[in-house]
Amino acid sequence: MSQPGENISRSWSLPEVSLAPLGKGMRLIPGIALLLAIGYSGKITAAHVPHMEYVLFAIAFGALVSNTLPIPRVFIPGIRTYEFWLKVGIVLMGAKFSVSSVVNIGTMGITLVIAEICLAIIVARLLSRAAGLSEELGSLIGVGVGICGVSAIIGATGAINATEEDASYAIATILIFGAIMLAVYPLIGHLTNMSDTVFGFWTGLSIDNTAEAVATGMAFSEKAAEIATVVKLSRNALMGFVILLFALIHARRGLTKEIENKGAFLWARFPKFVLGFLLLSTLKTAGFFTPSQAKLLTNVSNWAFLLTFAGVGLSLQRTRMKAGMKPFIVGFGVETVVSVVTFIMVRAFVV
Repeated sequence: MSQPGENISRSWSLPEVSLAPLGKGMRLIPGIALLLAIGYSGKITAAHVPHMEYVLFAIAFGALVSNTLPIPRVFIPGIRTYEFWLKVGIVLMGAKFSVSSVVNIGTMGITLVIAEICLAIIVARLLSRAAGLSEELGSLIGVGVGICGVSAIIGATGAINATEEDASYAIATILIFGAIMLAVYPLIGHLTNMSDTVFGFWTGLSIDNTAEAVATGMAFSEKAAEIATVVKLSRNALMGFVILLFALIHARRGLTKEIENKGAFLWARFPKFVLGFLLLSTLKTAGFFTPSQAKLLTNVSNWAFLLTFAGVGLSLQRTRMKAGMKPFIVGFGVETVVSVVTFIMVRAFVV
């Protein structure tokens, strides 16, 4: 099964460039330098545009590059690290949160998260069945929308014996709508006079990919991004359990093999960076970090996010629009229902 970065490299027209002269670590430098150049260009541009965050420019510049220029193969290894920088940014962000703030957000968030996951999976299965899509593709769209976007789709593909084609359709659908939401959500938030807290909850509940959820929160405000991150991590933390449930259902129907060690299965699919975030939050609460150290970690986190958002932009390619109309329509239906219902929920239950 291919990884997201491999899909990216195949979709670009890449000239053959030998990586032999570069060492294992050195070969990452060109791509990371490109991420830095794109992200920092977005930061500089945003400084000259009132009321605009650098996030949107970093992603827009990345998308412009990936859709207009052939990217030499020498850049690909470093570009693929953008998901790693996302995890680094989230872990280090834990130094800004006390455990009490995480628990308070999580207590409210977990109930809404469970409701959102159930809603996404049920609607995806119903719409997929009505559209004549395979049960596996419907499951992947539901898992992707409900939990953690591309990561959840990749984790579930092998667990339910879905095909690579099903995974590609689901991933394309998720990425397309993630890009749309990144542009539309902040506008809706401002037009409806959402507070930072309400917008953060809405973003964390309804946007699929973690990188795009964090980016959308930052496009609204820094506080909204912090809340969106914690709520989104609550969804991510449930990924292993939901994928296990799907695997057990498919095994019972004879569609895939039985899961022998459920504990090992859960641990393999649990997003470990969530634990890193909680660890730094605990250390922050215990007074382990001085104010200057916490500020330093926060600054490093911000630079990691800058690399991440440039990578998100580079992953947004028009070639993904060729995934086919039926999955796209089903994805649109699921995303719309989840967005509307979670909007109503946060308006009703989040202060």
